Amino acid sequence: MGESDTILRFHRSERWVHWSIAIPFMVCYATAVILFAFYYANPGRPYRDLFSWAHRLSGLCLFAFPTLVLVRNLRDFRIHLDNVRQAWVWTLSDIKWLFLMGLAAVSSRFELPEQGKFNAAEKLNFMMVMGTWPLYIVTGVLIWMPGVAFVAWVLHVAMAVAATPLMLGHIFMATINPDTRVGLSGMISGFVDRKWAKHHYRRWYREQFEDPGAGSGRPSASVPSKCRVPSGPTVNGERKRVRRMLPWKAGSAGERRSSDPSSTTPTSGRCRRTA
Repeated sequence: MGESDTILRFHRSERWVHWSIAIPFMVCYATAVILFAFYYANPGRPYRDLFSWAHRLSGLCLFAFPTLVLVRNLRDFRIHLDNVRQAWVWTLSDIKWLFLMGLAAVSSRFELPEQGKFNAAEKLNFMMVMGTWPLYIVTGVLIWMPGVAFVAWVLHVAMAVAATPLMLGHIFMATINPDTRVGLSGMISGFVDRKWAKHHYRRWYREQFEDPGAGSGRPSASVPSKCRVPSGPTVNGERKRVRRMLPWKAGSAGERRSSDPSSTTPTSGRCRRTA
């Protein structure tokens, strides 16, 4: 048997963090648009209180849900810290990617630079969320306090307006664009098509599946590529699922595993096919 057609891209806690922010934010955004478009000029229209309370409760969830997810998955903090690092550390390749992405979308003559776990557009979205998330919470609370309500409201609305292009672009690429919507499964099941990931995130794929030691700073185990499981901490049994998808297991008692608790690769470099 050859390599599996799908690979693990996002662990369970990463997916939970994503949706714990995305769902409340979308409810906040939708209710804010409704309140502004239909009730700003005429507050006496029916159902205003319904949308107003939905906005407030979703704002509370925007704070509570991600916090709860992170607390419940403290053992995965290294994964999230690494995501933050990758999003905020930029290289020349990221700048080139931003300038060329429009041209590459309409012409095959332009080739995009290799990207890591996140491409440059995803990094911008990540940075926007990290930078505005606490400000949404703070300004949302200050809006209800006398003396600072107007200033807080202006900042609150300004951030929402500034975030709109990135949010709409993110939704378009994830759900509509045929070349990139394949990756949406990564935020649902955690798994994506191997060839798609290799094409769009070449550097990340190489570090994780072809030369795992390059991304972690640890020497790569001399194991055939078809035997490799994604590097990184074991999370909520997902690595077991990956192992079941691959046609190998430790063949004898002599095939000891690495002393690194995050390693899932036999150090002997040998594989034995299951019957």
